[in-house]
Amino acid sequence: MKYLLISIALIVGFWSCEEETVIENTEVTREIKGGLSGSLPKANGVIGRVLVSVTDELWKGEIEAIFNEKFSDTAKGPYIHYEPIFEFQQESPTTINRIRKKNRNFLRLMLESDKDYSQTEVIVKTDYKAEGQLYIIIRDSDKKRLLAFLNSQLSTYIALFNLEEDDRLVTKYNLNKNTGFDNAAKEKFGVSISIPLSAKFIANKDSIIYALDRNVDQKTKDNPKTGAKGGTYWSQKGIMIWESPYENVSSFNPITVLNLRDSVLKENVKGTVIDSYMATEYASSHKPKIQFTDINGNQTMIIEGLWKHDGNIAASGGGPFIQYSIVHPTRHTIVHISTHIFAPRFNKREYIRQIRAMLNTITLVD
Repeated sequence: MKYLLISIALIVGFWSCEEETVIENTEVTREIKGGLSGSLPKANGVIGRVLVSVTDELWKGEIEAIFNEKFSDTAKGPYIHYEPIFEFQQESPTTINRIRKKNRNFLRLMLESDKDYSQTEVIVKTDYKAEGQLYIIIRDSDKKRLLAFLNSQLSTYIALFNLEEDDRLVTKYNLNKNTGFDNAAKEKFGVSISIPLSAKFIANKDSIIYALDRNVDQKTKDNPKTGAKGGTYWSQKGIMIWESPYENVSSFNPITVLNLRDSVLKENVKGTVIDSYMATEYASSHKPKIQFTDINGNQTMIIEGLWKHDGNIAASGGGPFIQYSIVHPTRHTIVHISTHIFAPRFNKREYIRQIRAMLNTITLVD
């Protein structure tokens, strides 16, 4: 099969603007595999983890230390506790079998002392050995130069793997959207959004639509040795949409939007404990973070923070939320799309990736 070769440059930071990839400072070859869609097997592997193929001899010591440092950067998001930006698993090329070579995120490190590279060479391949795979090769003939490159540039390639995971989810949700929720969102609020087919309506009213996507993520058996009881552990993602009038600039400020959010949550999201309801956490250590941006030219306020149960001291539990509040240009409203996570047993990074992906499918309609 033919490859399309594209030269891109590399910097410590990484940006993706629609179809354009901007990288500086070093030459990188990007190979995009041609061929018919579906002609390759599907990529496998764990979401949020890269398989690092490198000999044990090269890995031990300095390279291992660089990877431990760069992959331990804090993941972006409204977390209660620290979580790493991405995960990795190192394995020698001689032990990686044919199936594992199809891992969704694959990084090959090579020191080729018998060659004479003028600089560290990077090759980025998509859909290489499997459909949906991102396969990156970093190689050099000089170990010191390779170490310096990894120390300064590895974070950029972690970001690239992260962006690829994000794009996979957006594509997945757009291809298999919950049309019932999407149609209600378009009809009532002038917004289109792709959420999982498995999400079920909790409320479908003129004033608000609310769906929950609840999944069993782990089952354990009783342990006769320790006496620990087994159980079924689940997670859920919530998606709510409501609107408010856009009268002037004062309608679109964080205090107004957050006050409205809290009143909507109190009215529509009740807890299992009597008189309890969902509320926003305002503790000094976890205050909501506000960012102003635009989506397709429309003013957007992004709020990231934590939610909690309020109204009854006996109520507990909470988790991350991300809310987009967008000024609708033709309806003269502010459309509020709030997503949240409840997964008390699990780390939150990949759930946050999922709700971000849902929000990244948003488009406004008339």
